[in-house]
Amino acid sequence: METVKKIYLRRWRGAALIIGLGVIAYLLYFHALGSLLPGYSDEEVSAFTTAKNWHNISNNPIYAPYEALVWLFTSELHGGIITTRVISACFAIIIGLLFFTVVRVWCTYRTAFLATIMFIASSALLHSARLGTGYVLQMSILALISLVMWYRKNRRYRISIGYGIIILSAFLLYIPGMVWFEILGIVSLRRTIKGQLQEASPVNIGGMVAVFVACIIPLAYATFRHPRVLLQVAGFPQAIGQLSHVPHNLWATMISILARSYGSSLLWVGHAPLLSAVEVVVGLLGAYYVYKKTSRRIFLFGYTALSLVLIALGGGVNVACVAPVLYLFIAIGIDHLIEQWLTIFPRNPVARITGIAVISIMITFSIFYQLRSYYVAWPHAPATRQIFSHRES
Repeated sequence: METVKKIYLRRWRGAALIIGLGVIAYLLYFHALGSLLPGYSDEEVSAFTTAKNWHNISNNPIYAPYEALVWLFTSELHGGIITTRVISACFAIIIGLLFFTVVRVWCTYRTAFLATIMFIASSALLHSARLGTGYVLQMSILALISLVMWYRKNRRYRISIGYGIIILSAFLLYIPGMVWFEILGIVSLRRTIKGQLQEASPVNIGGMVAVFVACIIPLAYATFRHPRVLLQVAGFPQAIGQLSHVPHNLWATMISILARSYGSSLLWVGHAPLLSAVEVVVGLLGAYYVYKKTSRRIFLFGYTALSLVLIALGGGVNVACVAPVLYLFIAIGIDHLIEQWLTIFPRNPVARITGIAVISIMITFSIFYQLRSYYVAWPHAPATRQIFSHRES
């Protein structure tokens, strides 16, 4: 009983916040999932058609973890095209909770909660979460970051977590562009990885290699039969001529995030930028703090640069890829703002409460802006209604 009591006293706050965030995410992602829009997009119809036949998945296993689940529910449980959106929404809830775990390691509970609310209510995640495609999996690098953090903190279960990292790393190869983020992670953690390999037994190293190879066999077989699959894995375009548009696309992507969107109505609301004004200012503050103060600058700035380049290449990687790191910068900016305010007013309760209240109000306005943008402006836009025109048969 004493052990249970200690665990409860130590973990109750985190557990309560995770449950609360899970409920909020569920409500956001499943509300009017099949009725908010007049129909389904070409991308959703294509994903559903591909997943109905297992041979289609084996021939081109890009987004195979997502497509396999759609195939399971449609073939065994006879689900309709709405299944594609349901599975995306389920993945999005997990991604939202993973974001909380990452931010909680770097920041306080207060900051982790506020930043996660902003992330799960962002139009970037809402568009991917409620769209019946595998796009939401482009945010799954958060799962790998979470496992690596857990591995470094938990010595008791390191072998099991190590196998989890290997399996997840293999499955991330099925998602366009994720291979580069894995390479970035290896470069960032090269000393830690080298030290762990020296300590690991040959049996475990051999076992992990065998598990990794077994997980990528379908991808390797598909690549052998259709070499162009490798371009999709790398997030590269199918035609070399598209590379001439990369500089323009890179500039357009950065402007679309910060000031004025130039993206498709599939994932964007008219010309509205991805981030609100509050998010831009706080995110820039967070980026400045990371550059000046923390040791994570190589990974976070490398992640940002890689995401922007892959989006600009136009090879299947979209804005969902960059969203997690943008909101990690925002989380760090919020944490820095609150920390600085409490440093200035360490003992004045009125000033402390006022400062936190002002920051919370700014965040609330930003959240409502994003929600209104997605649930009100976007579904009523003529361009959106034209894209989502396929009726469920």
